[in-house]
Amino acid sequence: MNQASLHLMLNHLPVIGLGFALLLNIIAFVRKSNELKKLSLWFYFLIGIIAIPVYFTGEGTEEILYTYPGYHEGMSEIHEAMALYFFILLSFIAIISFIGLYYSKTSDKLLQKFTLVVFILSLFAGILAFNTALTGGKLRHPEIEQGKYNSADNTIKK
Repeated sequence: MNQASLHLMLNHLPVIGLGFALLLNIIAFVRKSNELKKLSLWFYFLIGIIAIPVYFTGEGTEEILYTYPGYHEGMSEIHEAMALYFFILLSFIAIISFIGLYYSKTSDKLLQKFTLVVFILSLFAGILAFNTALTGGKLRHPEIEQGKYNSADNTIKK
């Protein structure tokens, strides 16, 4: 398994997980359930943790793509930029969620405020998630099964 395999295996988790956390957050607000609010904050925190290896395996994936004919740096620039913004916002949401979980032990009003702030930020993160996934999907992904292409001797190294 190479970085490309890991990147493509994990990159769906923050996107889908964010959608699940948003849905859970909405249900928590509708039901006025502090337990569900705390659970949604845990999901946001875990999504932020999962985003770390997703983001940092992107560069290794790109290095493998450079070895393929027809691939050039400009192809992934937009995806890289969107991924960086998404990663930063997810990290910020994870930190706020963790702080919210800590302070939720003392006050239900604080829990409500933290959950609302995280929800609003997550709506923006959802837009970034969509654009990151869309631009990533436009890249080709032969690197998963084939490994690095060596044009000198026309071979593929795993």
